[in-house]
Amino acid sequence: MLSRSIQACKTNPEYIYVNLKDIPQADLPKNRKVPSDGYACELRCQGVFLATGYSGSKNGARDRASEQAVKLFLKQVEVRVTQRKFRHSTVNDIVVCQMHSPTPPFLPALRNPEDKPTPSSKGQYEPDKRKHWTEFVVMDNAHDAICILNNSAAFNRMKIDYKYDLLPNTSWLCSVFVQDELVAQSSGTKKSSKHLAASEAVRKLRMNQAQREQQQQQQQLQPQQPQQYARGNNPSDSAGRFGQQGVKKKHLSELVILENSDNAICIINDTAQFNKVTADYKFTVLPDHRWRCEVYLEGQYVAAGIGSKKIVKHIAATEALGTLKQTQAVVKSNLRKEGHNDAISRSQILARSGQEATRQEIKEDNIGNQLLRKMGWKGGGLGRDGEGIAEPIRVKEQFSREGFGMDMDKAGNQLSKRDIEHIIRTYAGSDRQDDLRFSSDLTNDERKQIHQISQKYGLRSKSYGQGWQRFLIVSRKVHKDQLIGQLLQEGQVGRYELVKPQASH
Repeated sequence: MLSRSIQACKTNPEYIYVNLKDIPQADLPKNRKVPSDGYACELRCQGVFLATGYSGSKNGARDRASEQAVKLFLKQVEVRVTQRKFRHSTVNDIVVCQMHSPTPPFLPALRNPEDKPTPSSKGQYEPDKRKHWTEFVVMDNAHDAICILNNSAAFNRMKIDYKYDLLPNTSWLCSVFVQDELVAQSSGTKKSSKHLAASEAVRKLRMNQAQREQQQQQQQLQPQQPQQYARGNNPSDSAGRFGQQGVKKKHLSELVILENSDNAICIINDTAQFNKVTADYKFTVLPDHRWRCEVYLEGQYVAAGIGSKKIVKHIAATEALGTLKQTQAVVKSNLRKEGHNDAISRSQILARSGQEATRQEIKEDNIGNQLLRKMGWKGGGLGRDGEGIAEPIRVKEQFSREGFGMDMDKAGNQLSKRDIEHIIRTYAGSDRQDDLRFSSDLTNDERKQIHQISQKYGLRSKSYGQGWQRFLIVSRKVHKDQLIGQLLQEGQVGRYELVKPQASH
């Protein structure tokens, strides 16, 4: 109740928390039960002291302080300037006191009242003066028109002002200004005129928002320019009169959909990343308590969906994807259609490791070999009777998190980093356009190692599937213009194929 009352005055309460262990015992109240461990909360509003609360938790201390402030505000109060102790000095503080009663003795302040309050991310927002009122987006997350305007203004970072004029018939005329532009007016009593004017302002702002969305939809349905994949083909900026001045945005006619998933939200996000544009989702609550989600690409409206809060984003993304497919080309990934025959399995990597080991025989000029022969070794096992090891000790890398001394039956089945890196390095240095696919019999630690090595060679790696069916793909980083050019010439490049817009079929 206190927070809402303060916010109705277009400001916010300020809470200062101090651990009780940091407060001297003499500075704690004697007539109140204070826990031995917890917090003290000092409540202020625009620098004016209201109350202090004590509890075992921050939330409890805040509630106690709010209760004390509400009890005080139920009486007739006034603001006074008094001297309070802060640490080892005395400072002036502005406090709220009951009228016609002496100033009560205040405990030492928890923060120096003469210091300016630190800016908080949850405090008042700073309006963006560059924005035009026609860019206002109504957030229907309240039932009262005044609350809707205030919440929407905070969301849009715009300024809302109400101005009153007394009419000759003793009624009041309330004017609503958005970004210093007159939006609506209404007359009545001082209280009713504000509600009526706010309702009229919300109605006009909703109409403006609907017209803006309709204009953006019409821009999307305009015929596409020929050779839409060539750079510099778009002569105009689609931001329109409602876009921000001086910011050149990409036209959605240049957009290419990247479809490498079955999830519409993932496709929208991948498409935005592929085209180097921003993807935004804006949510509003409708009067029937359903949710509306709008999808924007590079600040341009694409589509919207209505449903429950849990599924509305999926509905909006599906609608946006359907809208884009009408006019935009799709680069489709056939990853799941590819067979598993070309996947690199554990046995193949181990076989390559064995071949490499046989090739790495110790040569005659090896220093260790020469020292052993001078000591009488003639080959075979070490020792007088040849009962020692016959093979040289080799570095054995271990991906799992077991330390030294761990008995591992699968030690001979463990992959080495050198063998994996050899495969990836060979792929990175080749002209292959297909992907490198590792089978699902690799462990999580081995896949993690592949991700790290792929990043080292400037390759892209991603795991697919769940559980025992999880596999990994290593591919070259795709550049949009280069891929589109190859697809236009060849029709298919690796696992990618080009699908023309549905409107051109």
